[in-house]
Amino acid sequence: MTRIRWEIGDKLSPLHAARCWATGASGIDSTLASKIAGPLAELTKRLAASELDLESFWSRLIAASAAGSNDQEACRAALATAGMGELGLDACASAILTCLADTRLAYQERFPKSSQQLSLRARPIREQWDGYGAGLLRRIAKKTHESFIPKSAVCVLLSPYRGGDGDCDPATSTLWIEAVLTNPVPSVPEVLRVAWLITRIGIGTMVLPTEAADEHEDRARASMVVALASLPVVLDAACYLEITQSPTVTADLIDSAMQTWFGPMEPAVVEILDKWWSQSEELKPPFPVALKALDRMLPGKPSLQLGVPQ
Repeated sequence: MTRIRWEIGDKLSPLHAARCWATGASGIDSTLASKIAGPLAELTKRLAASELDLESFWSRLIAASAAGSNDQEACRAALATAGMGELGLDACASAILTCLADTRLAYQERFPKSSQQLSLRARPIREQWDGYGAGLLRRIAKKTHESFIPKSAVCVLLSPYRGGDGDCDPATSTLWIEAVLTNPVPSVPEVLRVAWLITRIGIGTMVLPTEAADEHEDRARASMVVALASLPVVLDAACYLEITQSPTVTADLIDSAMQTWFGPMEPAVVEILDKWWSQSEELKPPFPVALKALDRMLPGKPSLQLGVPQ
């Protein structure tokens, strides 16, 4: 099963908070939100003036930082991914780095002991994973394919901004998650979010288009298909281990997990995912076949690569 290296994300937490603020996510600490608003408003203004893709910028910045890049390296990579050309890269990176430094300073003023606090916050989720992680992954492997379970992963624990959040980067086998002390949504405990992110890493490593591909929209869609497909798979494992109150994966449970892990989603997507899971359970195709079926069922152009293991 997956070996997890847990890391305290005191350096990543300010950037995570910045991304949440920039994308309009509600924070649980209004004082922090107000402190970081100034430099982040300036940062957003500069990105918009350069007509860059904001989501691409923040996604790459967080992923690069989580993987160990310093702010300068992560910023330059994020700007390039977002569409910044070589001619304007240095000047824009310098301005953005100043905004990020100011954001870090504001964050540190609000949480001067974030590293020590995170060390304490890390304990509950790690204990939950020690208790349920291996069982969850064994069930997920049975429902998908053993090759879809990564051999190892890095989990970066973050100070909460939203009170429950997380994401991952399959390319570097890294996930990051807010270290909340209690489960904000009891029907989908946070240990399931960890399992979901690890599952996304495992499947994504096998089927997602490479970073070098120019088709950014195809990769974004493929990532969404993988994330959606992983959701009922993880819920099935939770039901099997009696972690949830529901004995089986239901539309209500899918909706609850989707609202918790994705945020607001179109009801049609919940219906499609519920239908796909029911069909998969009835017909029991190999998971790669089922994955491609979901890709076709969702609106838009199918985008997953061929050649996943049978």
